[in-house]
Amino acid sequence: MEIFLGDGKYIVGVHYGKVKGVHLYFVHQPFIFPRPYADGDARYTIQQLALMAKSSLEIFCITQNIPSLIITNDWFTALTAAYPKHGHFGDVFKVIYK
Repeated sequence: MEIFLGDGKYIVGVHYGKVKGVHLYFVHQPFIFPRPYADGDARYTIQQLALMAKSSLEIFCITQNIPSLIITNDWFTALTAAYPKHGHFGDVFKVIYK
């Protein structure tokens, strides 16, 4: 899938699996996520945060499975809830923020 950030377009791979009834999606992008816990300067870290959030939200849009609640349990995924709250996906997530 294509994800746009401030510096351009990124192609993100998506893998799907189902384990004990739980649907799992794994996203990868070799530049932004070259390895687990890849570190870099502040700009690179923001790119990681933005790509993780936008990729997750785009999967909801593609699968047409819009949740009524988004919970993030870590600072790394915090933008996942912030993007729809501030209208970055139009009215798609309006059900969450009435």
